[in-house]
Amino acid sequence: MLSKFDVVIVGAGPAGLMAARTAAGEGLNVALLERKKDIPQIHRSCGGVLNVNEPTFGEIVRYEEDKKLLTFTKQGFTIDYDGPHSDVYGFHLYSPGGVRLEFGNFAALRNDPQKNRYGLSVSKEKLLRTLLEESEKSGAHIFPNTNVCTVRKEATGVAVECEDGSTYDGTFVIAADGINSRIARELKLNRDRYFFGTTRDAAVEIEGNACPDPEGFLFIITEHGIFSMIPLYKQNCYHIDASTYRRDIKPQKLLDYFFNEDPTYSRWFKDSKVLPHKTACVVNLMSPLEKPFKDNVLLIGDACWRREMSNVGSLGTGYKAGKCIAGALNQGRPTEEGLSEYFAWYAENYFQPHGARKQGGRDFSEYLTGDDIDYIAGLPDNDFPQTLDIYKMVNIVGKTYAELFPKIYDERPDIMDKLIEIREDMDAAMERKIKMGFRNV
Repeated sequence: MLSKFDVVIVGAGPAGLMAARTAAGEGLNVALLERKKDIPQIHRSCGGVLNVNEPTFGEIVRYEEDKKLLTFTKQGFTIDYDGPHSDVYGFHLYSPGGVRLEFGNFAALRNDPQKNRYGLSVSKEKLLRTLLEESEKSGAHIFPNTNVCTVRKEATGVAVECEDGSTYDGTFVIAADGINSRIARELKLNRDRYFFGTTRDAAVEIEGNACPDPEGFLFIITEHGIFSMIPLYKQNCYHIDASTYRRDIKPQKLLDYFFNEDPTYSRWFKDSKVLPHKTACVVNLMSPLEKPFKDNVLLIGDACWRREMSNVGSLGTGYKAGKCIAGALNQGRPTEEGLSEYFAWYAENYFQPHGARKQGGRDFSEYLTGDDIDYIAGLPDNDFPQTLDIYKMVNIVGKTYAELFPKIYDERPDIMDKLIEIREDMDAAMERKIKMGFRNV
């Protein structure tokens, strides 16, 4: 068996598989290591949405229905996808009592779905299987059921050591091993990253609901937590996720409350059927890496980001990494300097616009009642622009309510006092989150 490769890729999610397909297609000798036995199978909570028709990390993706082709228009690559899919038009936010902040008029957008959708919900398993098959056809060597333990710098590259005693040597290594990257820990890159706490998520898939916005990516605030709801690629099926940073709350208990007890939203699900597929994840929230590289190891996708980079972001970093590493090796520059194009691209599209953003996400239900949040949600009288960009949505909400503070002060000084308390308690609230977390450097 070969043990020396041009590039060893750790992790076979969207970023790792795209990097493998690209690097192998450029003629490199590629090893792809993945701890799962069945690589495309999804265990971790994910709604499977691809951002389309709207800029995402400097990329715009189109889906050509007739060609069954996902086209990444800026970088110029495509992915075959002939599986089932459904349209997602953008975000909507719901308050505890059902007051809705609409980002786009879904009723109007439905008149031209292909033009107006900002998201495409796909079978992520099928997407990954396609990338896996294309990586193999391009010549990549695939090693499933291979758990990586550590990496070490050597004179001629990097050695990747695995739990079964095997070692894979690469001139470069690409770490695409996800949000809780073991490679990042082994390289001690997490020591200088800000830690913002740990979230635990549980998600289920359901069939049928009475939601008025079934084609939306919904964030639903209740007095017991925040939930997200996304349409799946399967008709009339949805991904429901509950997340918490608190150790005394179980995410599954939150889901039970949401479906069965919440006075506003449980009625949506009285005729719903819970499907067998259930997922979960634990996420350590850390600041992104400004330079995702050390000792000839390049970190891509979620491995260098604060939480999920998005499927589009992960696929984009995978493609760019494969191309730039091929270019560096073909030019005889197997060093950090050889990847200068990648670092400039990552800085322009990822870190500079989004990397320095301060982590937020305070739990307003700890300070405000459901009635308080309903009042606040009902204040805006303007239409919000359609978007499926989380950064854009947060900026719009922040700007809107900054302008509404005088109105809140006049009408509800009691709520304004609570909002001031939230602001003054910001550092203490973050410290509580950090103490409840499970940081592993």
